[in-house]
Amino acid sequence: MKKYITFDLDETLMQNPFRDWVFPEIESLVAPHLQVTDRILPEIIKEQRERVREKRDVAAYDWDDILEVVLAEHGIPIKINIADLVRKHSVDPKVFLLERNALTILGELKKRKFKLGGVTNGFYKYQYPVLEAIDLAEQMDTILTPCETGFAKPDIRLVDPLLKEGELIAHVGDRLDHDVYFANQLGALSILIDHQMPEVLKKIAPKKRAKQKGYLTKIFQRKIYDDLTPEENYIPKIIIHSIHELLEVELKRENLAVNP
Repeated sequence: MKKYITFDLDETLMQNPFRDWVFPEIESLVAPHLQVTDRILPEIIKEQRERVREKRDVAAYDWDDILEVVLAEHGIPIKINIADLVRKHSVDPKVFLLERNALTILGELKKRKFKLGGVTNGFYKYQYPVLEAIDLAEQMDTILTPCETGFAKPDIRLVDPLLKEGELIAHVGDRLDHDVYFANQLGALSILIDHQMPEVLKKIAPKKRAKQKGYLTKIFQRKIYDDLTPEENYIPKIIIHSIHELLEVELKRENLAVNP
């Protein structure tokens, strides 16, 4: 049976062009149709967050549809294809690996007989141009996205296609609510990557970091989590600061699946 290690993509392995390139270009294209002090990006983010609150998990990541709705609501008579903008800006140095040696590390995991997968809430048309530009696509044995499966993290049905051919050993990601919860529900090893990890914590073994209550509390208090409480389902089994540490931990399923 194939043994998979899966990864979130944005803010885990790579930087996409949305924040610094795609959204600013959208702003500049829309600006002539707005009042001088108005901006379209807050309206785009508002619509996206509303979809998340309404549990419209797949639609919440369809940026082309979100933009189309916002432009229509404001009576702005232009068409903008975000997927085209992503392809335009998926070039060096606008997109990049978060760790320079990431490809080497992933290659080593493959030498250890693991299959690698990208499990992301980003639509394929936004993710693949970036993966291709930074040579990450060739490292992935599978890429699972909401537009193809009909589900988004933390819904475990997102990886149903993978589970038909193999076993999910571990999932690595940067969010407690999307990635850690997702892995814990599947009974896989939940690995949180914390690029902001204080230096003093780096001296502690990855498996012991999740038991540092003060550190864990600060992670839960980060702005992106709102009122997320530190219940067991959101607590990672392992916390790493670099994917290089994946070569130093024992990668195997350790907790029983809540939802088999």
